[in-house]
This record gives sequence, C-alpha cells and structure tokens, in this order.
Amino acid sequence: MACHSFPAVVVVVVLVSCLLAPPGVTASSVNISTYWGTNSAEGSIEDACNTSLYSIVNIGFVYKFGNGQTPVLNLSGHCNPSVQGCTYLGSEIRDCQQKGIKVLISIGGPTGDYNLTSQDDVTNLANYLWNTYLGGSTLDRPLGNATLDGVDFFIEESTTKYWDVLAETLRNLSNNGTSQIELSATPKCHHPDKYLGAAIQTGLFDYVQVRFYNESCCQYDGSFDAMKSEWNEWIADDKVHKVFVGVTASTKEEGYVDAHSLINNFLTDAVNSTKFGGVMVWYRYTDHNSEYSEKIKAWNSLVQTTTPTLVVS
Repeated sequence: MACHSFPAVVVVVVLVSCLLAPPGVTASSVNISTYWGTNSAEGSIEDACNTSLYSIVNIGFVYKFGNGQTPVLNLSGHCNPSVQGCTYLGSEIRDCQQKGIKVLISIGGPTGDYNLTSQDDVTNLANYLWNTYLGGSTLDRPLGNATLDGVDFFIEESTTKYWDVLAETLRNLSNNGTSQIELSATPKCHHPDKYLGAAIQTGLFDYVQVRFYNESCCQYDGSFDAMKSEWNEWIADDKVHKVFVGVTASTKEEGYVDAHSLINNFLTDAVNSTKFGGVMVWYRYTDHNSEYSEKIKAWNSLVQTTTPTLVVS
C-alpha cells in the first residue's frame, strides 16, 4: 500500500501514571488500547474491561455517514443498535469507566461507507455523535444511558477534507456542554497521515494511535528499520506530545510482529521517549486469542493500565 506525504500533526496529551502506579511499577508503565465491537466471538465489553489489560477501549464502528446518510453503528453481530438491541451495554460501559477505563466511540474503520462532503455533513455527524453517545441527549441512544468519554477517528478512505472541521465542531460542543470529551486519531504509520494530517494539525486530539501495520512503507517486514524511521518522524515533531504504537495481534495481517520481538527490539527504546503514550493492539478478538496484550503487560513488570489525560494549556 502506497504512502503519502501530508502536513505535520499536533497532539496534546500527557500520561499520568506516577500517582496511579502500585508499588513496584514505575512511571514508564504502558497504556494499552484496543477495539471492541468488530467480532461477535470476542466476548462482551465487560469481559474486555475485566481483564485489567486496557486503559482505553474503542467501540467500533460508526461505519456509515456523510453524503446525507443517517449514521449507522455496526457492532458485528453483538447486538442490533438500530432497533435498540444494545441498550444493555450501557451498564457494562459504566462498569468499565468505574474501573478507570476510557471508552470511546470510533468512527470510520477499515471498511465502510463514510465520507464528509460538506459542512452540513460535519454538523449532522457531530450532532449525532454528541447527542447519541456523548454529553448531549436524544431518545435514541443505542448504548443505553452510558455517556462515552470521546471519539476516535479511524479513517482510511474517503476524501481528506472536513475531518479537521469535525474535530473543531466536536470540541466546541464539548466546551459548551456539560462534559469534556477526548479526541483520538488513529492514522496509518507514514507521517503525516493522508486523511487525518490536517485534522491532527488542529491540536485538538489528545493522542494519536499510529498503525504500524498494513502499510508497506513503515510496517515491520522482518526488520524494524522502516518502523523505527517513521516512529522517529512522529516523536521528532515538536507539536506531537504522545503517540501510541499501533500493532496487530493477527498473524494474518501484513506487518504483524510477535509481541516478544516488539518488546525486545522496539518498545525497550520507545518507552524512553517522553512522547511514548502506550500500545494500541488491534483488535480485541485477536488480542484475546493470541494473548498479545498479556505478553506486553507482563514485560518486566512495567506495564500498568493508566489513562492518558488532556493537558489544558
């Protein structure tokens, strides 16, 4: 898959772990993020949170929106959001949040029918996300009475326009509302990203989860050279504060790297950067089957799930 050059990025986040880490766990502990809702065999979101592996769970995906379409959430057979069949998830999500785990709604995804073609598309999607999952209100809240912590932008198709405007609109809704939200961007590994580069430049995203897989120019290919090169590009940007290393837990996907190899050849150096935010493991189903996150968490007893927190400046 080809890589493209686009403008630089801005991220504002700080990792707070010193105060939360138990005795014997250092402040360099690693946050782990994952995606839930992409495979009906992955277990419940409550199960995912009860593992104590994750500090962030992204629910995905709102895979259809834009071009005048009514946004649609797809949870891959877990339940049917369109007929209020997923409202029971509200209590599970709140249980996750009570454990200190951030739960975000993710838009886009690897496949879908999404695009933003106008300001009207932006306004409609922002209002839908705010009222349906965040601090707004509507009679149709498919995830019950849970209020999610933010929005993740997982965009890898459509045009490059309006994602920055969407981020600004969501942040304005949050600033004018009763609750603050987190914004996450999950771009491909080439810096800057083709689709989200301009959006990340707004400085409104709390952290970036860089996908170092399914992108031939910067994924693991038997060597870490390309991966390290792009990692250095992300952390060298003086406007990027925290970056998650995004990896796949599936051996069938391009760019897969064994957890122990990742630890020994990449993470041991990456954690020394003040811009290291954690690891994003794609996705809960394959992570559960491979125990990928468990291997990272066990690494040198350094891993403790804590939560990235927005710095207001």
